[in-house]
Amino acid sequence: MSAPIPGAALVAAELAAVEKRLETESRSDVKLVIDVAHHILGSGGKRFRPLLMLLVARLVGFKRRRELFGYAAGIEFAHTSTLLHDDVVDEAEIRRGDVSANRAFGNSASIIVGDYLLFRSFSLMLAGKNLAIVKLMSDVALDMAEGEAYQLLQKSRVDLTMDEYLRIIRSKTALLIEAACQIPALAAGATVREQKALKEFGYRLGLAFQMIDDVLDYSASEAEWGKKVGKDFQEGKTTLPVIYGYEAAGKAERARLKELFKQPARSEAEFRSTLDLFRATGALDRAQARAHEEAEQAAATLSIFKPGPARAALSELARFVVSRRV
Repeated sequence: MSAPIPGAALVAAELAAVEKRLETESRSDVKLVIDVAHHILGSGGKRFRPLLMLLVARLVGFKRRRELFGYAAGIEFAHTSTLLHDDVVDEAEIRRGDVSANRAFGNSASIIVGDYLLFRSFSLMLAGKNLAIVKLMSDVALDMAEGEAYQLLQKSRVDLTMDEYLRIIRSKTALLIEAACQIPALAAGATVREQKALKEFGYRLGLAFQMIDDVLDYSASEAEWGKKVGKDFQEGKTTLPVIYGYEAAGKAERARLKELFKQPARSEAEFRSTLDLFRATGALDRAQARAHEEAEQAAATLSIFKPGPARAALSELARFVVSRRV
């Protein structure tokens, strides 16, 4: 994200404190752990989930800073662990415009350090001594793992239903964003109504975030995107543009898409022709519009809170997510 991220200036000092906490908590006596962790943590991540957590904490009046920074570091470690594991599964070569950790250090190192960061995340969550938060993160971790397994089972299916697709992206993306919004509310003892609103906000925001990722994987420039464009297509993943493109395609085009996604590999020329089809059928525009709808629904859930800088920043952030190019 090259443009300023809404809310980042509002909590700049807190974000800097979280960054220091990430550096401190990723220390280890084992050099390989330090090297891999610093490689991926220092590769220019947006710190989107810690930012959400800090803004929500302001919204609900949670002020125990050390505890909050521990939760924020924990949520970023959990997210980073999934990136390390995903890059191994996807055989990625680029992450955030740099060589991926699995290419730089090997698959074994990426898996082991991914595990380390996930366990460190739970250690930080436990430090807050709030069992509701620990249970939430345990449930999220289980659902994320099941979601990845479910996505593997659905690979190459261009006739994936919307419900099946939403199940996948809820597990792989929305749940952790949802948790980032729930944790400060739980820690602050927010009302049930407030907790429900923030859970819904995180869920809708997470859906919008992943839907735009799906669109950008087809339409972004590689220089902006920081990773290879068309990677979902190359891996045979059915994302939102594929669902809408398949729905809008004619009989012959549907048959071609089915055969294409069943192949063990797909060429660059096949990617370009599929991209042309998705543009011609309006699949990319439709997927982008759906993401915008989710973002607007997310912003609407915040109406129960009093107007103020934190609420405004969260609303702007929801809309920013779907206007980004990276």
